Amino acid sequence: MTTLLQDVKYALRTLTKSPGYAAVTILTLALGIGANTAIFSVVNGVLLKPLPYPQPDRLELITSQFPSLGFDKFWISPPEYLEFKQRNRSFQDVGGYRSGSVNLGTPERPQRVNSAVVTPELLGVLGVQPLRGRLFTEADSAPGAEPVAVVSYNTWRNEFSGDESLIGRSVKIDGAPTRIVGIMPRGYDVHDERIAVYLPLTIDPKTFPTRRGNHFLYLIGRLKNGVTPAQAASDIEGMLTQWRSLSGGHSPDPKTHRIQMEPLKAEVIGGIATALWVLQGAVGFVLLIACANLANLILARAETRQKEFAIRSALGAGRFRLLRQFLTEGVLLALVGGVIGAGLGFAGLRLMLSANPDSIPRVSEITLDPRVLIFTILISVVTGIIFGMAPLLHLRQQVVSMSLKESGQRSTAGTARTRVRSGLVMAEVALAVVLVVGAGLLLRSFEKLMQVDAGFNRTNLMTFGLVLPPASYPKAQDRVDFLERIVDQIKQLPGVTAAASMSGLPPTRDVNANDTNIDGYMSPSDPKDGPAENVDYYQTASLDYIKTMGIPIVEGRDFQLSDVNGGGVVLINETMAKTFFGFRKIDPIGQRLKPGFSATLPWLTIVGVVRDVKQGGVNKKAGTEVYFLNEQGPRLTGFSPQNMNIVVRSSAPFDQLAAEIRRIVQSADPSLPIVKMRPMEQVFEDAAARPKFLAELLGIFAALALALAAIGTYGILSYSVTERTREIGIHMALGATKGSVLGMILGQGMRLTIVGLVGGLIASFGLTRLLQAQLFNIKPTDPITLTAVAVFIAVVAFLACYLPARRATSVDPMVTLRDA
Repeated sequence: MTTLLQDVKYALRTLTKSPGYAAVTILTLALGIGANTAIFSVVNGVLLKPLPYPQPDRLELITSQFPSLGFDKFWISPPEYLEFKQRNRSFQDVGGYRSGSVNLGTPERPQRVNSAVVTPELLGVLGVQPLRGRLFTEADSAPGAEPVAVVSYNTWRNEFSGDESLIGRSVKIDGAPTRIVGIMPRGYDVHDERIAVYLPLTIDPKTFPTRRGNHFLYLIGRLKNGVTPAQAASDIEGMLTQWRSLSGGHSPDPKTHRIQMEPLKAEVIGGIATALWVLQGAVGFVLLIACANLANLILARAETRQKEFAIRSALGAGRFRLLRQFLTEGVLLALVGGVIGAGLGFAGLRLMLSANPDSIPRVSEITLDPRVLIFTILISVVTGIIFGMAPLLHLRQQVVSMSLKESGQRSTAGTARTRVRSGLVMAEVALAVVLVVGAGLLLRSFEKLMQVDAGFNRTNLMTFGLVLPPASYPKAQDRVDFLERIVDQIKQLPGVTAAASMSGLPPTRDVNANDTNIDGYMSPSDPKDGPAENVDYYQTASLDYIKTMGIPIVEGRDFQLSDVNGGGVVLINETMAKTFFGFRKIDPIGQRLKPGFSATLPWLTIVGVVRDVKQGGVNKKAGTEVYFLNEQGPRLTGFSPQNMNIVVRSSAPFDQLAAEIRRIVQSADPSLPIVKMRPMEQVFEDAAARPKFLAELLGIFAALALALAAIGTYGILSYSVTERTREIGIHMALGATKGSVLGMILGQGMRLTIVGLVGGLIASFGLTRLLQAQLFNIKPTDPITLTAVAVFIAVVAFLACYLPARRATSVDPMVTLRDA
């Protein structure tokens, strides 16, 4: 310890004498270690941390599957839930839920918040007790029971200021007085849905067991002690073979309607795991480049300390003793850089996550916890050791002995050190190439996503949502009339050319998958012979919706004012027309259909076919879609949606238009919150939040890597020019021109760059394939990206080489020869 303290004190004295060297080293380390700390905090929070429940590895998400319809993870119907709960032998208990959103009346103003309707068992299955109050009971789910709710910790703290008297108080939820019976602890959530309000699912014994076609529940089950997931999966398979006979011939079915399970954590994480490990590898490359830079820097610095090494060696200092001093200095610098880098990296990450809150799952779990801090300390120490060992070449006995001689600096050992420094620069360039190629691919992929033809014109289009609760708007006609008044007033605003309302907001919404009767068509028993009578999306829209959105009409006509009081009409999209009428060579215009969930609903006539509009995601194919006229709903079906989105096409500035719309809505009903008012372009960016976030992060790391590689190239050439000043002077004295000297130095630098560039491109062919799942309409070997990256890096390297080469041409041969 005494020797260690001496080394630390000596290192501090040495570094204070070289503040420029210390500052550059610490900054370089802060960038490399900070980036690694930031991404590891994401990996730790998203992938490594267990879910915040007791024994989370015992929790399984249970979903249904309809292979013939293309639905891999679908909801489960109430009867299926009850039968599964009763018949399975592997789970302690099973609960169901469906996420959504509600209007929450708060002391300040009404808020639209995420909600979950849950069976009374669900919160108990997850195993977390409330912070205040109680969980739901079976009595809370009974028909006619008093409306009750449980709120999240954040809702209690942020919306109700942590008021202890909230338990037992009645607040308005969707316009109905609801008593708060519980507050969940901090960090509690269901399936990473950021639930603010939990409501009990009403279970009517008379109707609940008969709703087989009403799929809307996800199930979560807790495995019994001693039961493995494999045993539970086998149990489910056994149930499926008996289910139809036990249920009177009803589904599920082993072939067409399966029940499946997956660990809850794996489902929450989804497909982000590979991308995060790729990012962790990317920042590892950044740190390696930083270490290579610092190794070159410390090698150059060691050149100036050769006499010191020689004298200390002559006085009895061993090679290991000298190396330990460098290691102490390196670790000390790395720890300081790690502390600064951890703060900068995590602060930058939080800023990016606040701008992209929906980009990755489990954002609330991303913190600087002890595991992240230990990782930072370890990586700092290892980094300090790696670049601290760089002076080994200067501690060889031959070099130390020759340093005592006047000509020692020009030994063969100097050639070896030059090769090491050159190799480090080539490695830096190669690593930077891999990162820049990856970033280029993600950026090109995101660009292609944003250029996707969504089926409508999103220029000068903005949107917002309104939810009309049954407590305030009990009748369908009340909801239609209210929306008509709002839309008519918006149409009168300066700059507004069109406005309308619709139930589903493209380009990303939940699939409906509604059974639909098509006149003259029967679903075949074998899916290979034709599609099932099921439609992916129902869209309830007002008059002028097609015009407002700019959706082209392919065949037939749009909704008309005369349709409001006329016969029932619908529009369908191109995919619907091809799926159900194209293969039968039938013109869809004039054909009839009706929703399949009630035999009393009237037949509706198809009057138009419109272009496909993206509904299931920007990167997904369009599904089948039917458009219903909202103004017809109350008269023909007695239905009008409670959740509606309003779209406005206007040339007016967004902020000015938004203020006027808020005034209109507030004057019509002050209790209604306006949901996510934003331009349609922003809606598209939000729909691609994850690829945008990944592209931005990898782009930042690639830029950092390229900058470090350019600095490394500049540094070694600059040092080479300084080291070869006498040689350059002699060349010029013997007749060498400035152009030949410039070419000599540029050639040296560009040779290193080209070797690194080729090596990086070869490595990228294999490594960028890990990004395949994150790319859209672009291959990992995209020639445009590879060519652009190669040219760009070559230009950056040329600039990094040109500056020291230019300085070499200014050498005065006479001064050089006189000094020699």
